[in-house]
Amino acid sequence: MAKSIVGKKSTKYGQDQDKVRRVPFGLGQPPGTPGAAEKCLRCSFGNIPVIEEVVWTVPLPLTAEEAVSTFGDTVNLLSGSSAVPGVQSIDSTFLINGILQTDILAQGVGVHVFCEPMSFSTIGNAFAAPVAPVAPPPSPDVFTINDINNGALGDSTSATPITPDNFSPADLAWGSDVWRAGWNFINAYQFQWKTSQRELVLNEMAADVSYFGSFADALASGTSEVPIIEYVAAVNAQYRAKGSSTIFLPVNFRRVGSIGSPVVAHELNVGIFHPTRDFDLAPVTWGGLRWQGYGCRGQMYRPIESPCFLERGIPIGMLFVVQDAVHQASMLEALTIDNEGLSGGQNIQLDANLNCTTQTSTNPLLAMGADPISTVPTNNVMLEQTLDTGSGIVPFSVPQQINVCRQVFKGGILKLGIKIKGWEMPGGWKAYCQSNMPQIMAPAPAAA
Repeated sequence: MAKSIVGKKSTKYGQDQDKVRRVPFGLGQPPGTPGAAEKCLRCSFGNIPVIEEVVWTVPLPLTAEEAVSTFGDTVNLLSGSSAVPGVQSIDSTFLINGILQTDILAQGVGVHVFCEPMSFSTIGNAFAAPVAPVAPPPSPDVFTINDINNGALGDSTSATPITPDNFSPADLAWGSDVWRAGWNFINAYQFQWKTSQRELVLNEMAADVSYFGSFADALASGTSEVPIIEYVAAVNAQYRAKGSSTIFLPVNFRRVGSIGSPVVAHELNVGIFHPTRDFDLAPVTWGGLRWQGYGCRGQMYRPIESPCFLERGIPIGMLFVVQDAVHQASMLEALTIDNEGLSGGQNIQLDANLNCTTQTSTNPLLAMGADPISTVPTNNVMLEQTLDTGSGIVPFSVPQQINVCRQVFKGGILKLGIKIKGWEMPGGWKAYCQSNMPQIMAPAPAAA
């Protein structure tokens, strides 16, 4: 009989997992137990339990309004709000977010940033999001203005013809903007931990106290391929939820060339394509940034120099306060659905003074059927030789234009968390320490 490769181990899912074990001060011993308090203070920092934690789950992209509201000049993960714009899930051990249910002796804090463990990108096209089920238009790897104007991508006589206004080149980036947003976040904000009224326990750059989930170690990083359709579906659903006017179509045709010469009466120049599945899979990189703040001393948590006593019922003042406007602007650009309006809309232009279509020939002789190779020595802009064949038909050189603007579709999940390491101080231990160990009940020293 074959052995089970999983043995007798069982898997616990979120609803079945054991509750967070909160070890009280004194290692579970009753107040006054000789040496119990001293053992807590001498305990290895790695063995000190996490008392409370809050984690935000932020799926990209956000609308500009959501991003500015949530990631403005101050970011407060411990706010009492149960609905934060752009934050899809708030996982908290607090009964009321940011307010302790019991006194604790805090000995450290973790500022954690977790991003998508993989990233990939692929090309495609942006199409006006249909309001009813329709057959999708073909999505070529490249197309010209002649192709779109002359019906190569759709019926130009339909009620909603394919035009440059509702069909444009696009790129889909999964994961990379999440990492960019996270990296700029920790470099844009200062982490301030205040107790009492104005006492600063910590006042350091978030980059110096934060911990990035390590997905780039030698054993955790790598490359492979993934089918993009499930990610495209997720991105399109997110974009529809954010009110986007367009969705992403992966490439399913390749352009070979064009047929049709202006020298033939009433003939239009249109592209010739062949179907492809070359873009069903995309190369993906598993891994990303690995950042561990210098203040963490090689750990996932930032120890504090002196234990800090926090009373129950008083909000914990842990804020991210913006310090670097350049990094903040880059973070908002990565977070938002339209790059925070930097592109002036959904499509990104190469430059403020460049429009979305390339130049074409301005020589009027071309429109009259002249051969630009032999009779027009100038203004032969981007000529393409047609694929016309047959008796008496010769290939013709046609000027072509393409769209150089791009709509960038983003996807992935950003997670931000604050975790407090310390000991619970139930009433008996609090009274014992006030009488016998007043030094640990003193206010925290001011931050440098």
